[in-house]
Amino acid sequence: GQPIGCPGLDAEGAYKIYEKKGRQATKYVGGDTGCDLNRNEFDGEVLYQIVEDYAVNNEKWYVDFPIVLKKMLRNGYSPEMMTDGPNVFDGVTCRRKKGKFQCIKA
Repeated sequence: GQPIGCPGLDAEGAYKIYEKKGRQATKYVGGDTGCDLNRNEFDGEVLYQIVEDYAVNNEKWYVDFPIVLKKMLRNGYSPEMMTDGPNVFDGVTCRRKKGKFQCIKA
């Protein structure tokens, strides 16, 4: 689906439809969305600032992502209802290379 709710997102011609790997895809091409920053707070921190922190700090994202992913996948289920799946992060090493993280499984 497409995001909605901001003047720029809802404007006619805001999206370009194209083919990608044999599938139809859309890309936002409308410029300024007209959306305000999300100033709601979560645990005392403004939401748009949380997003900006992750955008500029790859290490923070790299450290937090597996923790949040595990929590998200478990959401709505008690620990007793869960069974462990394969540990896909075992043996994975990540290094910064040319300003980006490169992860490989040994």
